[in-house]
Amino acid sequence: MTTTKLLFALLTAVCVSGCTTIGGPALGGDSTVTEATTKQISGDVPLPPGAVIKQQDTLVMSAASTWLGRISLSVAGEQQTVFTYFKDGMPASGWTLTSSSFSKTSLLTFTKGDRVANIQMQGTSFGGNDVLITVAPAVRPAPPRP
Repeated sequence: MTTTKLLFALLTAVCVSGCTTIGGPALGGDSTVTEATTKQISGDVPLPPGAVIKQQDTLVMSAASTWLGRISLSVAGEQQTVFTYFKDGMPASGWTLTSSSFSKTSLLTFTKGDRVANIQMQGTSFGGNDVLITVAPAVRPAPPRP
């Protein structure tokens, strides 16, 4: 019986410690885009002022101009304004627009070097926007065999 209690206490401690980060908020919480976050991907992908990162849906690997992954945001404002922010801001950061579609669920696709960025956004019923930025390596066709 004592072994069961010890095992339960150990398992509880591991679960609780796994739900927090050192010096930061609990995982799963959302946070407003800060200057530090902006500097992390500075010059690569512009983030709208006041955007809130949905941490539970965000995964960023590496940093600066080589990062890959997904950033999930909640952005206040009109959908057209947010769409225009990214459509104009990404080229200013060196990205080339390859396609765009503005609708209920809008999509922008950009390329930069050997990476592709897809920005998907959809208006919410509360007057905001859910934005998902995905950056991945570009797939290049294999050269033809001789």
